[in-house]
Amino acid sequence: MAILWASTRYHLGNNPGLFQDAQYVGHALRLPFQKTWIDGEAAAVRLIFHTRDVETWAGRRGHKISINDVEIGRLSDGGSARGDTEAFELTIARPLLDEALSGRDQFIVAVDLELDPDHPGLADDFVVTRIESDGTFAARLGWR
Repeated sequence: MAILWASTRYHLGNNPGLFQDAQYVGHALRLPFQKTWIDGEAAAVRLIFHTRDVETWAGRRGHKISINDVEIGRLSDGGSARGDTEAFELTIARPLLDEALSGRDQFIVAVDLELDPDHPGLADDFVVTRIESDGTFAARLGWR
């Protein structure tokens, strides 16, 4: 059972206007969430990031995803054709999630665009359309 966290269209990259149907956010996306439930018995949780047009440069690790500045995974090229939607599943071990949350109910999920330091201005442009969990962890967008 998937639990929806956010559903919208955020354009990351260095080419504003490339995706006319998405809100341009530049090189980083920061979304505030409020934890509403977590399975106390879960050894790990799975987050699913739905995207479009993610690419990674040769030899690069991909676009960093973090919770409260603790890296939990990377978005990388799914090998799909341009325009196809992609789903990146990140399994986060409970100790790493607990470290990232630090006992708080409020947290920031961040996606940081990977830039090519050897070619300034050369960056991927892609869209994040949806974030959800596997049913072991629920959160809502925004803080109370």
